[in-house]
Amino acid sequence: MTFAVVTGGGTSGHVIPAMSICEALIDAGHNAADVKYVGTIRGVETSLMADSPVESLFLPISGLQRSFSARGILRNMALPWRLLRSRLVARRFLSKWSPKVVVSVGGYASEPMSRAAIAAGIPLVCVSYDHLAGLATRRQAKHAQVCAVAFADSNLPRAHVTGAPVRRELRNLLVSEYRSKARHVLGIPEENTLIVFMGGSLGSQSINTVAVACTQQQFLFDGTNISVLHICGERFLQEPMPEVANGIEYQRVGYESRMAEVYAASDIIVARAGASTVAEIATVGVASVLIPWPGAADNHQEHNARWLSNDGAAILSDDASCRNGATLQVVQDLAGNKELQTKMAQKARQKGDIHRSNELVKVIENAASSPRS
Repeated sequence: MTFAVVTGGGTSGHVIPAMSICEALIDAGHNAADVKYVGTIRGVETSLMADSPVESLFLPISGLQRSFSARGILRNMALPWRLLRSRLVARRFLSKWSPKVVVSVGGYASEPMSRAAIAAGIPLVCVSYDHLAGLATRRQAKHAQVCAVAFADSNLPRAHVTGAPVRRELRNLLVSEYRSKARHVLGIPEENTLIVFMGGSLGSQSINTVAVACTQQQFLFDGTNISVLHICGERFLQEPMPEVANGIEYQRVGYESRMAEVYAASDIIVARAGASTVAEIATVGVASVLIPWPGAADNHQEHNARWLSNDGAAILSDDASCRNGATLQVVQDLAGNKELQTKMAQKARQKGDIHRSNELVKVIENAASSPRS
């Protein structure tokens, strides 16, 4: 009998937590063959799950297109058929696998399997790692046996604070032991202050603006040896390379898969405040400047960032400050203050204790052991 089906996907913000839960269950002693994953054929999971030992099912469901282009309209017209087909496939595989528990990380891709679990009376665990839960999670939570949440002030029903799901390589990462090797792998001089700019899977024009400005003004750093790793997003990779000032080392990539090395090597992270990014920064323990995406629903990225910044574990900035130079000034000041970097990293790691715990696995196992309704 399958132990658990983990469902949700479409974007890396949902797929990475789902993969993290699968890893955590395997680390807790569950056989990989007894854990299944269900996402969408139209999401990044088709590539991210390619090397996973966990069996995957990709449904034809897709999200609502907000574009009024001909393509967007056609895709929206096909939504009812894709949803119906996805629900039928989900029910068939749920019957085939007969899991003890279904775990949802939210998003549109989680709906078919979560609804199938509710209809079949199989315990449902909703995992919410944003400060404000998304629409799919809020809907599913009404029927969930328990909601595993990352923040203590969650308003979801039957909430249990478990921290956010974080990848194995980051949960187990000790920066002090891995820093030198990570810098060797990335080609970063040992003595340099490494500033990493990253704007999420799609990249961020605002963060890219600060990264470019950072490479052109060595005088701002008052003699500090600076290395800049700029993860710009694939869509920005074709933009002209900046003219880098003498004394600054600069690397630019569209996407970086070696995130354990990136976090271990970093002195400062400048990033959006997606739930996974904030959880990873806390889990590892690194100083950061967080710039919430202003288009996030219910401004949830700012709420995520304030979880760290309110305790001095990060610095909160915004898109306007990226444009007017204020964020660059913040990065400059932080780069020249090793003591503050260390304090922020320590505070962040303390906040990350809950993410490194085994509490989420315990909640899932408890739900799985309960009788079906």
